[in-house]
Amino acid sequence: MILFFLAHFQVSGNSDKAQIDAINKQPRSDIISNIQESIKIFEKNVEDARSINYKYGEAASLFNLGVVTYLNGKYEESTEIFLKAINLFEELKLDKELALAYGEFGYQIKRRNLKKAMEYMGMGISIAEKHNYKFELSSMYNNFGVLHELNNNLDSTAFYYRKALKLKKEVGDFEGIPYTLNDLSGLEAMRGNFNEAFNLLRQSDEYRQKEKTDYGRVDNLVRWGDTYFQQGNIDSAIAKYSRAINSPGAGEQNYLLRYCLEQLAAGYELKKDFRNAFLNQRKLSALKDSVLNFETNAKIAELEIRFDTEKKDHQISNSNLELQKKSNQLLILLGFVVTLMFITFGNYLYQKQKRERIKRELELKNQLNRSELEKKASEEKLRIARELHDNIGSHLTFIISSLDNVTYGAKEDKVLEKLTGLCSFSRETLNELRNTIWAMKEEDSSLQQLLLKLSDLKHRLNNQIDNLNLQVTSDVSRSVSLTSAQLLNLYRIVQEAVQNSIKYAQAENISVTFQEKEAGFQMQIKDDGKGFDLQNAEPGNGLKNMESRCKEAGGKFEIESDGGGTTIICLMTIK
Repeated sequence: MILFFLAHFQVSGNSDKAQIDAINKQPRSDIISNIQESIKIFEKNVEDARSINYKYGEAASLFNLGVVTYLNGKYEESTEIFLKAINLFEELKLDKELALAYGEFGYQIKRRNLKKAMEYMGMGISIAEKHNYKFELSSMYNNFGVLHELNNNLDSTAFYYRKALKLKKEVGDFEGIPYTLNDLSGLEAMRGNFNEAFNLLRQSDEYRQKEKTDYGRVDNLVRWGDTYFQQGNIDSAIAKYSRAINSPGAGEQNYLLRYCLEQLAAGYELKKDFRNAFLNQRKLSALKDSVLNFETNAKIAELEIRFDTEKKDHQISNSNLELQKKSNQLLILLGFVVTLMFITFGNYLYQKQKRERIKRELELKNQLNRSELEKKASEEKLRIARELHDNIGSHLTFIISSLDNVTYGAKEDKVLEKLTGLCSFSRETLNELRNTIWAMKEEDSSLQQLLLKLSDLKHRLNNQIDNLNLQVTSDVSRSVSLTSAQLLNLYRIVQEAVQNSIKYAQAENISVTFQEKEAGFQMQIKDDGKGFDLQNAEPGNGLKNMESRCKEAGGKFEIESDGGGTTIICLMTIK
């Protein structure tokens, strides 16, 4: 790595494409082993590529510069650099590099905007899968697993980690395999499977021992420390963190040093060894101060250079003014300065508009993708509804008609009774199918549609069952939008509750009321039946289904019951 840096800076005026590409193709492990030096290298590589109008070299250099700038903790600067790289890759129509840039950028913003991170990572994976870029997909699947882990979706995390590991072994990415093994180890530790976590770390160590640089071995020591810390083995964790700090190459990784010192301070504090906890905390403060001083000194040096440059320019200007006594020469100089200011300002506006355009294009592309998915989902639901209506519905209608004909000719009472029951069951099934189709077709519905459907249910049951008084009322005055899933779930809750009231509670009066609330509305089903003891009763599938449907619709489920009847409430919050 050191020879690589020296060779780069000894090249004087040789900004050819081969030199630029050679620098950009350095292994990731070499690049991140000396972050400060890598920043200088890739900043110069960007300038060299621009000087010969080599756009691919510029884009690749910006990509690497964005990586090391992010690792250096300059997140906003890294974001700006990555957007420039993405724009160039799009302009050059380089799908493989564009997929990697989307994936890397999504991974970097994971702790600032996880939702956006998932979107960018998804865009990168989509491009890579389209072209079957296996090597690139192996890293992106691994990083996508990390995003799912941050989102606490551990099943998806395990799926993508194992998918990444399989692909890395297939393409021979021996440098990337230990990273995925470490991530799988961390996942198993989160699940409490520490034996499996340690086994995965041992496999990772075998790969790390073959690496030329020290970064991977230091990183593995920190992983061991983290796993011991999670297990509660503080002494072993402290030993691993201490080894990591004193390992070769650790001094170049400021963020790893800071992390280890923080963990050591926390570990000693848990052991109530407050002296060592204080010492490590003091080392951490000193390290943070040194980083701050380094950045401050760099800024001061930059200001000094700018001041000296301005002073020299001023001296040159004074000398020129003394030599140029004619007023027309002074006017030419002033005109040149004004022109330069306009050009600079115009270039600034152009770059600003360009960045805003890229941002708008990315947002528009995401919106179009979402709209397309929603359109396809809606079309699929309508197709399924038509299939249910045309095929299953027609078959049920035929069965009912056939049963009616057989019933008409039946003579034995038992046969007649069974056939009559089958007819009733078939009609009920057909009715349920029609209700489901109705809800699926109502893509963007409202509370008013639900009330109309419940009114039909009220009239049908009141006419069919003697001594039943079912009422449906609402005092919700504002318009309330419901999705098809919410519509069907709320209807099924009322249907199940009314059925239970009639069948088990032997209720005669049932009321379904909708009351307006500040954040939405409340749906209440109340009867005057026998009721039951909530504390001692075993909840059946009906109650569980109602609670599940209420939660699925985005509501809060409540139930009250005593000797005077039962009350079921689903409190809906509408955004």
